[in-house]
Amino acid sequence: MKRTLPLAAAVLSAFGAAAQCVPNPQYADSVYGVWPDTTENFAHGYIGTFYSDTLQMLVPQDASLVDESAPPGLLIDSIALDSISGLPDGFYVNCNSQTGAPCTYLTGVVGCGLIEGTTNLAGTYELTIHVTAYVYVGIVVPYPVAFTGYRIVMQEPDGIPDVAVLQPLDVSAVPNPTTTATSINFGLPRAAQTRVQVFNMVGSKLWDRTVQGKAGSNSVRFDTGALENGVYLYTVEAGSNTFTGRLVVN
Repeated sequence: MKRTLPLAAAVLSAFGAAAQCVPNPQYADSVYGVWPDTTENFAHGYIGTFYSDTLQMLVPQDASLVDESAPPGLLIDSIALDSISGLPDGFYVNCNSQTGAPCTYLTGVVGCGLIEGTTNLAGTYELTIHVTAYVYVGIVVPYPVAFTGYRIVMQEPDGIPDVAVLQPLDVSAVPNPTTTATSINFGLPRAAQTRVQVFNMVGSKLWDRTVQGKAGSNSVRFDTGALENGVYLYTVEAGSNTFTGRLVVN
């Protein structure tokens, strides 16, 4: 991960309120970081298919960890997203703000965001992320920054690899039991369309979502607030393989 990139990715959570991500606690012990970084980058997608990818980030308080040219002792208070240019038509970014201000993230706390949408235009989309870092210099002042290096590649449907042998790995729902929402987590050996569904115990389908899973860890949020207390089934389907687990709502 380039040292100048954590500020940029820390705000890629953006505009909208439809879906919400769940911060991954496995990154809480890191000093700072962004997952994925610009080497791994965002998952490839396919035109005409709903796309969803999650960004996890941890912003340091020490500004020199992000920008080596920062004066010693310069502290970051928070970071806000101003805009993201270059997203495919039909894409949007959902913001999970950590403060009362829109699209604002604190230091030292794992945050996340969702890039989602559907487009009919194939191509490589280079993203420029425009942010404002609020830093202490006796008072809190805004410091505008623009970052590049992130991209999303959208392919034609005939570019979808054979996924018949794919097996979803390390599938879990966290938290479980849950009250208002849970994150259905799963791993994939390589990028592929993945279907996540929730059923009641008599087999009636309550929720169905297809996402473009990336190689490695993936997370899909499911809101449970409207469900009655009880036991439900969730499935994660990739290729010809399906994992089924139990979800308790209490």
